[in-house]
Amino acid sequence: MATQPLPTELSMAERIPLELWERIAYYTNARVDAFLGPPADIPSLSLVSRSLNHAIRFDNNPSLYTWLFCFKFDYHAPLRRLGKDCLTVWSIAQEFKKRITALKRPTVNRMLENDGKNERQLIEWARLYGYLKRETCTRYETDAKLAHELVSGHRRNISSTLVMVDDVLPRFEILWSAVFCTASLLQASVIPVFMDPNRIFTSLYPLMQLPSAWFSTSPTPVAHVNHYSKDFDLATPLLSLASLLVWTTRLETTRESVMFDRSAVSSLPLDRETAVASMAQGPTQMDVLKFHELQIHAPTHCPLTLCTSLPEQILAPEDERPLSSSGSRCYDSDWFRSVACSNPFSPATSNHSVYTPGALVGLWGGFFVQTSLDVHLALVDDPNLTPSESTMLYRHPLYFTLQEHHCLHPSLAIAPGNDCLGGEDYLNAWLPQGLKIKQCENEIEVYDPKAQRSVCYQTFFPEGSVETNEQKEDQRLKSTPRYATSSYFEDKLNDILVTGKTSDEDGEAWGHYIIVGRVRLWDGLVALLRTPRDPTRSELGRWLFRGYIHNRNLVGHWRETSTPPQLVGYQGGFVARNYL
Repeated sequence: MATQPLPTELSMAERIPLELWERIAYYTNARVDAFLGPPADIPSLSLVSRSLNHAIRFDNNPSLYTWLFCFKFDYHAPLRRLGKDCLTVWSIAQEFKKRITALKRPTVNRMLENDGKNERQLIEWARLYGYLKRETCTRYETDAKLAHELVSGHRRNISSTLVMVDDVLPRFEILWSAVFCTASLLQASVIPVFMDPNRIFTSLYPLMQLPSAWFSTSPTPVAHVNHYSKDFDLATPLLSLASLLVWTTRLETTRESVMFDRSAVSSLPLDRETAVASMAQGPTQMDVLKFHELQIHAPTHCPLTLCTSLPEQILAPEDERPLSSSGSRCYDSDWFRSVACSNPFSPATSNHSVYTPGALVGLWGGFFVQTSLDVHLALVDDPNLTPSESTMLYRHPLYFTLQEHHCLHPSLAIAPGNDCLGGEDYLNAWLPQGLKIKQCENEIEVYDPKAQRSVCYQTFFPEGSVETNEQKEDQRLKSTPRYATSSYFEDKLNDILVTGKTSDEDGEAWGHYIIVGRVRLWDGLVALLRTPRDPTRSELGRWLFRGYIHNRNLVGHWRETSTPPQLVGYQGGFVARNYL
């Protein structure tokens, strides 16, 4: 009997079941020290044998690359926003291939979906900061006139405003931040600050089109992207608002290294008690210190949690892996706004996810920015004028406490008012002139004198808030879900009105105001009309604040309302943080 030859190493490899090789391929590449970048050991495994090469090839084994995607990238945000039907094994594997191929070219979607992993891949492996510095600072350093091009809304500059997020920056980068912000603050007539058309409150569907005169700027640019093998049209983010947030965090970072100079305010009363005793009006030293120490909500790095074990499910349910409060949930509204506003004439604009009901409730603190009237008039004469480093911006305290009131189906919301041009009166926060609001228990009664009708709007109380006996809701409202993620709000919410005022403490320092406003549900734009509590104090101004909530900050533009709507009014930017 002839002796059988011993199996070679190669033939032994061939005898290993392919399911086992699949797991070996996963664990070889799903190591903590192999987290960053592409799966480096796949090529080596492909050389072991022809059958193994065939088994772990991308086209033949999408499950393997789906597992590797879940190890290397965040997936909770697309799972939450797109649904599990869209995230199939094949679409996730295709997304993995696309990301690995293009990892050196950061995109907005990766940051909007970040829960820790995407951030690490972009910053530590793709070196995001260096890429952005090269793309912006080097390109525009030599010619300040190119600042206008930077903020013109071109799609390839979407990520440029992230360039100032690092801790230590050269002087020219800080200069560019200031020029960029100044241009976007002052040139609202040519640089988009809202998802146009801003004169329209109601849904644009089924209007299909509007005259170009109804748009305050050029329509928001739209990007066409393929995401998880599905085509999307996305309205590009508003760089004017992003620049204001970046500029603000840069100022706050610089301020942290400087001691507050009490000698500069030594002529003011020490505190409110001292001011009352001396019959002094206006801010005290403590009021100025409070404003000096105020900070907007800045994003923080998400904690990284890696699970190297092979998941039992392709996509682990979100409730089994709690997400950081600094993660992708903060940007769900930004994503849905980009989708909805890519075509404001589409019925999809009725999606309420662009705004989280209750997000305005609470105490807000921030600032608004002004420049001189001369600079404003110069920009009105020449909208393409580029502000320079010497353009002075003045920051003023901004405080208010807000409540939300919801019109729920089947009630019909108050119709928007009309302005002198036949549009919906945005200078009156889209509210009818002469509107009367009566505060009742757990609701407000709103009377429209033109339509001669009243509507009750239910006051929203955040989950866990402390309510007095007078504020407790009736039995019908107690059974109502209170979170915006519930189907209740998606189906029942027709309108949101906002009321508010400055607190007594802040009013004594910076002026007493009352606020009434509205939320535009098709894109989440907030309009707040601020008027003096004392109607004889007309010098305090009747101003409109409009903006979007971005990661617990309300950021946007203010405008005085005495200038007719067809003209460029005196205006600037503002940022406020919710301290609820």
